[in-house]
Amino acid sequence: MSEMITVKIKDQYSNELNALAWLNKLQEHEDESYSLFQRIDHIVVEGEKILPNIELLFESKSSDSIYRIIEEVN
Repeated sequence: MSEMITVKIKDQYSNELNALAWLNKLQEHEDESYSLFQRIDHIVVEGEKILPNIELLFESKSSDSIYRIIEEVN
């Protein structure tokens, strides 16, 4: 089961908003050296599930927005 958290994201126009992020669960043999950003499986922005690209950016297919994670929201 994946863990869901809230993160603050920023688009290419410097607009900030909150999104839901699903984290990959660490396996027993994996150490905890993975950063939060490396563990994100996908984010959901306005109902759209967005997967990360190789640069850990999230490019929307339904709009022209490209998001990056800023921080976890507590």
